[in-house]
Amino acid sequence: MSRIQYPSNIRIVRVPCSGRVNPFFIIKSLLRGWDGVVVSGCHPGDCHYVSGNLVARRRFAILQDLLNLFGIEPDRVTFMWSSASEGDRFANLIKKVTKNIKRLGPNKKFESTW
Repeated sequence: MSRIQYPSNIRIVRVPCSGRVNPFFIIKSLLRGWDGVVVSGCHPGDCHYVSGNLVARRRFAILQDLLNLFGIEPDRVTFMWSSASEGDRFANLIKKVTKNIKRLGPNKKFESTW
């Protein structure tokens, strides 16, 4: 509504709750060549689904360890808290993440060699 600008090279996929994001979807995105993934959830204690964001936080911690095992740079996957009233904060975080991803370059870790 406030027409806050953020980089145009990102794609937003809306889900009802960050707790519904399966870590497999994040891994699959990276396998398909996405350069980075951001998961944004409600602040702890403000989840519309009671504890979905806490579930997401636990899953994300485990996912970070798994991505580290695969040799994926930690800055390629980001988890952040952001509410609907924090449009400026969301846009600034997206700009920061985009800048980090550009610094890392294209995701070629799983590039097919056949």
